[in-house]
Amino acid sequence: MTKAQQLGSMTAKGGFINESDICSKFLSYKTDREAQIWLTIMGYDYHQINLLTATQIPVRINKEKALHFGITEEKHEETVKFKKADIQIKIEITIENISYIENLSLKKANKNAGFNQVDKRPVSTYQKIWHFNDSIAYWLQCFTGEILPSDIDNQYISTYKNEKRLFLDELPKENLQEIIHFFTENRYLIISDILKGRGGLCAEWLLVTQKDTQSGNCINWVLKDINTAINFYTQGNVELSPRGSLKIGRITMQRKGGTPDPTSLQFKMNPLELFNA
Repeated sequence: MTKAQQLGSMTAKGGFINESDICSKFLSYKTDREAQIWLTIMGYDYHQINLLTATQIPVRINKEKALHFGITEEKHEETVKFKKADIQIKIEITIENISYIENLSLKKANKNAGFNQVDKRPVSTYQKIWHFNDSIAYWLQCFTGEILPSDIDNQYISTYKNEKRLFLDELPKENLQEIIHFFTENRYLIISDILKGRGGLCAEWLLVTQKDTQSGNCINWVLKDINTAINFYTQGNVELSPRGSLKIGRITMQRKGGTPDPTSLQFKMNPLELFNA
């Protein structure tokens, strides 16, 4: 499948296409042209499909729902923590009665609103996941405002631009370099966790849809396997952004701010960049 064949467009009834719309299109794969193309991209001959079910995955999953999606009780906690899939497709192939499961992550975007939040958690949670040291955790908490500038020993920080948090370019150079080094060495793991996730409901495919503002009723789309998406968003340096946050390849790490969770770390991506992958 060429790059051009992984791009396309469809007619929308109105507004952005959402998870339930995508499920409906997959369920209508026998007559729906876009669903047939998506299945082909995913490696299936839709003529050989005996049965297809498509289910929207809820944001919050209890143990009963987890069992419905084929997740064991032992794996429930990991699945909830690292879930990135929005839609699950179950496919039964006529030949040899083989069943397959595909998990898709759906991102909606338009030209005027570039970035989507893809993950946010307290620094302490990321430390447990990625095992960075206490020094990195401390200065990231200063960056998010969990530790206020006024509470930092003035031998490290004497002046700051914002009383609620530090910007990364205000950190001591040694500690900033330690943070940059960690995210440089571990950027594939980090971007994999925030885009793909882990466990039974990790995303195996990324489908980005964009409303064509000129036509009004056309949705452009791109569908990529998740490893291609990870490799694409990993490209680039780990460096400070102009606003004192951190660029990790094509991903931005920043302080969330606002409500709720104002002192969480937030990771953002521009889904429309995937059209150029």
